[in-house]
Amino acid sequence: MRPGIGGGLPESVVRTDTRRRLLSWIPISIVALLCIAFVVGAVWMQNSWWTDPDRPADESQQADDGMSLFTGPGMDYLTRQGVVRVRIGPDSLPATELGLEADGSQTFEPITPIRAVAVAPDGSFHVDLVRSFTLTTADNRVESVEFEREANGAWLTVFPDLQRVASAWGWAEADLTQLQDDLAAAARDGNGERYSAWLPLVEHKGAAVSAEVDVDVATPEVTATFLIGQLDQ
Repeated sequence: MRPGIGGGLPESVVRTDTRRRLLSWIPISIVALLCIAFVVGAVWMQNSWWTDPDRPADESQQADDGMSLFTGPGMDYLTRQGVVRVRIGPDSLPATELGLEADGSQTFEPITPIRAVAVAPDGSFHVDLVRSFTLTTADNRVESVEFEREANGAWLTVFPDLQRVASAWGWAEADLTQLQDDLAAAARDGNGERYSAWLPLVEHKGAAVSAEVDVDVATPEVTATFLIGQLDQ
């Protein structure tokens, strides 16, 4: 066996022990860096609008008229507030100022269900538990918006919700009865996997409104999607 350095431990053992001591500092250093990052992040969050519900939105987070912006900061803000606000009609801001394309359709999916407010010329419409929404623009204006409500898989829950909001959207009891008949007919005529039916397109509060009920048989999942659009000029 090769003699040790200076009559002591073999050189290979010394090198191994040195490496072990050096490597033992690496996990400690990582933990220390993580702790520092956590403290910095906690201080930043304490001074952030994410944890301060009373802090007003800045110009990158919300439009001048109080409507939502659909940029990165705007989506962060509306998610934090739990509400998206969209104006439909001639008084709406240009689509490009809202972070949208001048012409096209864009779908957004917040990380959690939110509440939606659509402001029309003669009133507003409200939808809760919105899991996604689609904005359609034309001539650099928001032409329509669709709010897809969080599905709960039960028609016996979706239908009472529609009954509850029907009058605020301009639908009569006869429209809801017709919806049930149309869904039953669609189920008979469909492929056994998916079917849907619409509430009628009506003029209400200065906008054109409708709603679609979609049934996914396999899931099963019942989804209600509300549509608000500009009236034809």
